Amino acid sequence: MKITRKILACLILASLIATMTATALAKPVDKGNGAPSGAHFNLNLIGMSKEKVGEMDNNNGHRIFVKLQGKTRILLQEGDFAVIDADGTDGRATFQLPAPGDVVAADGTTYVPENAEYRVYIRALGKPGGAADMWSGFIDEYGNEWLSLEAIELSRGKGKSSFEDVTKELTTIYVDITDDDTDNPLRYTLFDNELWEYFWDYDNNGLKIVQLRFYPVLD
Repeated sequence: MKITRKILACLILASLIATMTATALAKPVDKGNGAPSGAHFNLNLIGMSKEKVGEMDNNNGHRIFVKLQGKTRILLQEGDFAVIDADGTDGRATFQLPAPGDVVAADGTTYVPENAEYRVYIRALGKPGGAADMWSGFIDEYGNEWLSLEAIELSRGKGKSSFEDVTKELTTIYVDITDDDTDNPLRYTLFDNELWEYFWDYDNNGLKIVQLRFYPVLD
């Protein structure tokens, strides 16, 4: 078969379209709500005005019940994504998630997002009204408690609710743990120190539902 210039041009165009399509499918696509499309682990924080009754350990759910008013501490442990203790209405719950990867540079201050194993997105849902703040933190081997200087501020207004990328805030802790009268905070990664106990603090002021999504970073 003789290949004319016209046929050759069509073949090249078809090849380019196929390459562009494959590239587009390989990359996360924003669906218009601020989060990528694709497989993810979903976690809902549900504000409750009354304390839950009964144990809620290892019930394999995708939600944690938190206080509608006041602070809930979500203890973190390393492993596959899973809710270990879903009842945070007594002030404490437990969530399991993988180590986030080497996301902190050697200088201990710089966040390196391209090194993340997964990305975390968050948004407030439900009826308009309510607000909450969320921090990462840890307790060191001496029992000292440290809370990140970077807080996530959530509120549910009217209209569409969009996701925000909070990978940095929820997988690292930015804090000054030195006692040298100098302001020199460093950034620490979740599970980087086996002697520390990691957690998220969630301080709710009437927010009914918060949704978190964890998207694996594909090569």
